[in-house]
Amino acid sequence: MTDKHWYTREASEPSEDYGTRPEKRSIEELLEQGILIVDKPFGPTSNQVSGWIKEELDLKKTGHFGTLDPNATGVLPIGVNRGTRIQEALAKARKEYVFEAELGEEKPEDDIREAVKSFEGVNKQVPPEKSAVKREEREREAYETELLEVQENQVLGRVRCESGFYVRVMIEQLGEKLDTSAEMTELRRTKQGELSEEDTATLQDIVDAYNFYRKEGKEEEIRKVLHPIERAVAHMPKIVIKDTAVNAVANGSDLGSTGISKLQDGIQEGDRAAIMTLKGELVALATAQMTSEEMYDQKGTAATLESVHMNPEIYPKKWKR
Repeated sequence: MTDKHWYTREASEPSEDYGTRPEKRSIEELLEQGILIVDKPFGPTSNQVSGWIKEELDLKKTGHFGTLDPNATGVLPIGVNRGTRIQEALAKARKEYVFEAELGEEKPEDDIREAVKSFEGVNKQVPPEKSAVKREEREREAYETELLEVQENQVLGRVRCESGFYVRVMIEQLGEKLDTSAEMTELRRTKQGELSEEDTATLQDIVDAYNFYRKEGKEEEIRKVLHPIERAVAHMPKIVIKDTAVNAVANGSDLGSTGISKLQDGIQEGDRAAIMTLKGELVALATAQMTSEEMYDQKGTAATLESVHMNPEIYPKKWKR
């Protein structure tokens, strides 16, 4: 959502007396409510990776945002302590994968490219037998598919898709389209929401950074791997509210349009949006009850809350201006 245009409904400046810009939070605050972006290794389950981090960093709670197959690698966001509550925002985000598949026999490259491209759009899929969800046919969309390389019967490709899209199933269907068998031999998640593999850290890097912080008191390395929860909503449309509205929303009140300072365009009624402070802090996730244009020039309930992620004590009740 970084390329969205912003509407200013009512220009407002943040008070420096309340709140903290996400990048200025202390390490202890981030350990209480933050996320790690793990480069998941081949072999363990996503739950095992999450549990290992919980133990090694001596955390009360951890939780991953979007399961990766044990044999898959790549981007696996993990919430720490209260940061686990942001799970829904990122688990449902769009994802990108690079896959390697082995065909039962060699096929012309042009035929493979055409078959891979044919998956763009809505696909009917039945989850694999080992999946954790009910095995019934469902529709999932692939936004972009691309053949990257072919070597004999080895195929390398990329797919950008909605959450819940099974690349393994797509590869089996690819074999059917090419009148042969096809088996996934490697899968790597390269992007989830606005988080990419360039943002990831290995498990060893994370543990080393944590131990260096605990033993030496130095923050440089742990700040590279431990992030504010706001990173988890980077892909979502934003509504920025005035400081005077923060306490009410943080206490669970739905957002009225008069509390908005600025917002991104393209929001439609029913869309999930992130409600932010003027300092860039996440206050809540909400369901839009108006379009961007209506929020800009109408009065009424702009968004109803789904979940609150800010302590209501951080900002005071509405003060006189």
